[in-house]
Amino acid sequence: MFEELANTLASIIDSQMVSSMGLAAISAISVTNQPRLFIMCVFFAVNIVVSVLTANYLGAEDRDGANSVLFYGLNITLIAGVIISTICVIFARPIMLLCSGQPDTLNDSILYFRIVIGGLIFNLLYLTINAALRGCGQTRITMISNLISCGVNIIFNYLLINGNLGFPALKIAGAALATVLGNFAALIVCLIFACHKKLYVNFLYMIKSRIRLSRQILSEIYDKWLKAAGENILTRSGFLAASIITARIGSYDMSIYSIGMHLMNINFALGSGFQTAAIALVGKSYGAKNLNEIKFYSRQISKTGLVFALLMSAVMILTSKYYFALFSDDHNFIKAGIFVCAIIAVISPIQTCKIILNGCLRGIGDMSSPLKAAVIGVTIFQPPANLILAILLGLGHWGIWIAMFLSQVIQMLIVKISLDKKLAGLE
Repeated sequence: MFEELANTLASIIDSQMVSSMGLAAISAISVTNQPRLFIMCVFFAVNIVVSVLTANYLGAEDRDGANSVLFYGLNITLIAGVIISTICVIFARPIMLLCSGQPDTLNDSILYFRIVIGGLIFNLLYLTINAALRGCGQTRITMISNLISCGVNIIFNYLLINGNLGFPALKIAGAALATVLGNFAALIVCLIFACHKKLYVNFLYMIKSRIRLSRQILSEIYDKWLKAAGENILTRSGFLAASIITARIGSYDMSIYSIGMHLMNINFALGSGFQTAAIALVGKSYGAKNLNEIKFYSRQISKTGLVFALLMSAVMILTSKYYFALFSDDHNFIKAGIFVCAIIAVISPIQTCKIILNGCLRGIGDMSSPLKAAVIGVTIFQPPANLILAILLGLGHWGIWIAMFLSQVIQMLIVKISLDKKLAGLE
């Protein structure tokens, strides 16, 4: 959880530093987020499968299997990552023309997108290593690597955005380079840790055991990846479509929406931390065929996550005025931000519960239910709801938030019903 929160806080600090160039600069960076995440969704699916299978093999006490999963995951990530990032750098302009509806931010968006995607492979590789480490419970190592990534990112933001301590003032390009350097630092740290022979999955064990091609493991990876990738692609397609619509509401509203989304990302980070725990603990119990532990971990992680989410909502409401004042001293901007925080405080517990329940389902090998929830809530419902509420009814970013609330409710109900049925079926 702290690992995910550190990443989100680094993004907030990044936006606050970029805001020295004006609200349009924040908007320029924000429109690159959804296409970048859409590109990464294939790799997010690989990482989910790596975590789930590593946890399952740990529970079954099959060390060769766990290390084989990481080996294949890294090979898939490396080959696909180089190909996809190269294509996206070449076609950065048409991608940004599609995603950005504002002429004043287009060139900056293209520049930022090209630099970040050009160095994407560092990010992808360290995320895959971290996924395997999380699956076998080594979350302290993944937290350290992410904290180092965030720290390097923030330091180079300070040095390169406005030019401090003799460094050049690269503005938007500086923010992008800082992100790439942070990811590179995290990869180096992960590679060092992954060579430690005492870890359940490590490179030295792979070499010593001569990990080779296994049709069974490849079949497991492919089967689970297909469903996880389907969920991620359809989810990101919905988010991308919603983002394209959102970009048409204007730079001012877009900046309010973007800054509010950082708070949504904090809640997502909170849920992701508990989801990691659910995948590791429920997945290990599922591998060991221990039904009582599966039920216990599913129940306790969900309850604890909800309590944290409610506390986070209270903090957001109390600090909303000061948070938005970090980005602008405009009275109307801050006033709008306070209302945005109130909406996010309502969405937060729903989103957190949905994410945790998804983790429980994945831990017991169910990739279909999160896919179904994503298709209905994000791909089918959210884009037209954004269009109707934000554009046709003229509600601007308020319409976006209402659509997001309804989407989260739909998804949470679907995965809750699905988990109850799955647990009943395991009996």
